[in-house]
Amino acid sequence: MECLKCGGQLAERAGPGRPAAYCSQACRRAAEYEVRRIQRALESLEDHHRDIRLNWSTVFGDQLPKIEVEQDRLEARLRVLLGSKEETT
Repeated sequence: MECLKCGGQLAERAGPGRPAAYCSQACRRAAEYEVRRIQRALESLEDHHRDIRLNWSTVFGDQLPKIEVEQDRLEARLRVLLGSKEETT
């Protein structure tokens, strides 16, 4: 198995409990920081998207596809960091 943050090899565990997702405490902390940063970025994009749809669609409507692509990219990275098992598109 690989570390969700750096891609390094995880040590094999023999025993009960959840399998490790990160190779070290440093990778775990870095992933937590990145998750928070992605969440803030997604909130900002969602606010911007809503504002354009509600107030500025005639002026900035062409930005909506770019915003949606960035939202999809950030959500995919978030799924990786959180170890989501569902298939990404």
